[in-house]
Amino acid sequence: MRRGSLRFWLIPLVVAGISAGVGVNTHLEQERQLAEVKSLYQSHAGFVGNLVRASAQQAAWSTELVYAMSATAIGDQLALLGTPAAETDCSAVLGEGDVVVWAARDGSVLRGCFGPVPAAEHGAFVDAVASSPEPGFVDTVLTRRYGVYCAADVDGARATIACRDRQSLDEMRRQIGLGPLLSALKDRELDYVVVQDAGGILAASPHPGVISSWAEDPVLQAVLDGPVDLVQARVLERDAAPVYEVASTIELGDGSHAVVRTGLEASVLASLARRIEHRQWVMSLVLSTLVLMSLILAWILGGADARRREHAAANRRRDEDLRHWQALGQMAATVAHEVRNPLNTIGMALQRLGGEFQVGEKDEPEYRDLLRLSMDAAGRVERVVTDFLELGKPLVLDRRPYPASALLEEILAPLRMRAEVEAKGIQVSSDCPGQVEVDRHRVGQILTNLVANALDAVDRGGCVTVEAACERDGLRMHVSDDGPGMDAATLARVQEAFVTTKANGTGLGLPLARILTEAHGGTLSLESTPGRGTRATVWLPRREAR
Repeated sequence: MRRGSLRFWLIPLVVAGISAGVGVNTHLEQERQLAEVKSLYQSHAGFVGNLVRASAQQAAWSTELVYAMSATAIGDQLALLGTPAAETDCSAVLGEGDVVVWAARDGSVLRGCFGPVPAAEHGAFVDAVASSPEPGFVDTVLTRRYGVYCAADVDGARATIACRDRQSLDEMRRQIGLGPLLSALKDRELDYVVVQDAGGILAASPHPGVISSWAEDPVLQAVLDGPVDLVQARVLERDAAPVYEVASTIELGDGSHAVVRTGLEASVLASLARRIEHRQWVMSLVLSTLVLMSLILAWILGGADARRREHAAANRRRDEDLRHWQALGQMAATVAHEVRNPLNTIGMALQRLGGEFQVGEKDEPEYRDLLRLSMDAAGRVERVVTDFLELGKPLVLDRRPYPASALLEEILAPLRMRAEVEAKGIQVSSDCPGQVEVDRHRVGQILTNLVANALDAVDRGGCVTVEAACERDGLRMHVSDDGPGMDAATLARVQEAFVTTKANGTGLGLPLARILTEAHGGTLSLESTPGRGTRATVWLPRREAR
């Protein structure tokens, strides 16, 4: 590629660089905007999660306080009641201070008031409460079964227990737990808040909808197993609507851990993400189109520059050739004028020798051969002088309108007669209606030289084909023969001046045809294959008569 053409390819490189910079900058800016919006969502969800964690801690402290108060109350009542006697009036005792069980075991002797505990389980119930690790406040599965919580006073084989109805305790726990707090959470942008562990949902905001279970959502276990401050943010689809969920760990009142999941309505975030994706796609399309257009522009400009350079080089070569031939023609014309007079004298002398002088019968054949050879040599010199004189003339074209087909037949008429004399054929195929504007004499010289060369190349019985077609942009003529053809090296040499493959050729016919063709603004090309003949193609720009 020429250095001049390389500068055009800087255009797509610059456009691609600018487009890449604009694209990257736009992408980063849009990603920054999306990250800011996500940060707002995460801050909102994190605030709710922190509120739930703080409330859970508060609930745990409150629950511990309620338990402590309940333990003090039942302990005080047990101390106040003491040990039941054998004749204790249970109806009088059980009506005081929510006490529903007051019993004692002394060895194998049971006495007291057992309330809701069946008679068959009196001993087992007293033993279970008395053997509790924390006898000051007994709240087990067994006591919950009967709706009580208890306290025990154990002294060796003697044990006294007192139990209160747990309804008020459970009510207080419900009021200070996470459930009431979450049930009060209502916000237009808050979709749900759920406290969840492997066993299921522990507490939730109103109408949380379908929440993924622990088994079908491995992210929950990963959050629970991760660092305490791990926060997992993601966008989910719920009922065909986007939800931005933040999951983090929470410590419950009993010391266990669960996951608090805060879901925010994310239609704005999803819409922003779609718009950003659309803008990025449009930006990529626009930038790609610009780069492609710059490539096409560079290709067009490079091609135009290459054609301009080739055209300029061709013009320079044509001008140089023209100056060369004109100089050669002027020199040849000077020589030809000096040669033509003695050449005419030689020709007339040869004619007189052939017509007026006689030799002996024995020498007659040799004499006639010498005269013929001399006449042929003089004729060849005459043709060379004529061609030189033609090259010396200024190439001023006399363009006039001619019917293309008629012009072709007119030029080929004398060549047809020559072909008949030499027992050769000329086939003509013309598809060129209308008129063309050319220099008839010069086009005649072009076609005559090419057809004459083709006739010289074929043997007797051979054929020369002349085809003409009017194309959209010019007149194209083909002259083909079925002669022996030429190899590539010979084909290149015969297009040079004074080089010919014919015994009597001057080597100026093809150069003259090329000069005349290019003077019309056209081109002349040769193709040849050994054993298959030669084909000459002439293209002349079409200038239709107006």
